[in-house]
Amino acid sequence: MYEEHWQLSDKPFPFRISASDGYSIGTQQAGLLRLQYCVRNSAGCGLVLGESGVGKTMLLRQLEAGNDLLKPFIYLAFPGLNATEQLRLLCSQLSDAPFAATGRPDELLQDITASLRGWAVSGHHPVICFDDAQLLNSSVMTDVILPLLNLRDIDDDLELTVVLAGQPILASQLTRQPQLRERIAVTAKLAGMTMEEVCDYVTRRMRDCGRTDAVFTEGALQQLFLNSQGNPRRLNRLCDMALLVGCADQLSVIDVAEIDAVSDELLTAA
Repeated sequence: MYEEHWQLSDKPFPFRISASDGYSIGTQQAGLLRLQYCVRNSAGCGLVLGESGVGKTMLLRQLEAGNDLLKPFIYLAFPGLNATEQLRLLCSQLSDAPFAATGRPDELLQDITASLRGWAVSGHHPVICFDDAQLLNSSVMTDVILPLLNLRDIDDDLELTVVLAGQPILASQLTRQPQLRERIAVTAKLAGMTMEEVCDYVTRRMRDCGRTDAVFTEGALQQLFLNSQGNPRRLNRLCDMALLVGCADQLSVIDVAEIDAVSDELLTAA
């Protein structure tokens, strides 16, 4: 909508960014190394912690993109499901079969074990990610996640990595699950961008879309950092809305006033 006004070839700050387009900030790079170490050493379970919008899902996408042998790479993003429902969903995704509407937990675990062994025979390493894990109930922890980790411990030929991704409160919740807490091999803690990273990210995204001269003034970049608190998702939305407002007002640059205006609008809506 505003690309022509700003002489851009594409939207520089889309709502959905692919792993190849993602900007790796310092904590993401460190987190990716930790998860890669967990996978390569078959360490079992990794933990990813971070506030909403700091890039937990992006980190997992980068892990998936970096290794063709990490298949299937499964995202279980429905934390409200109970333990049996989680097992049914996992069983379906591991076997690429229709959702199992029936089946006792023990039968589902047998099917899951068979699928995991099949993937191991083909030389693949399944990764199972539980997103928003802070919302999982305790029965999922004890009746789904722990059995998965037990499976890989008792079968040396079976490859499997489990990743729990959630907000920082998940760390304290795991203290009440000592059996699971002791199985976590690596922890990746994600934080927001630094001021330098915000400036570099905004400049690079604009340049990648064809605009080499500065659109966001130095003051605007500083205000973006302050108003977004370095949160990548919030930063993307602020930049996108600022470009839209600037186009509507026929501006030639984006300054502090525009950033404050769109910040008030977005934060009020939130």
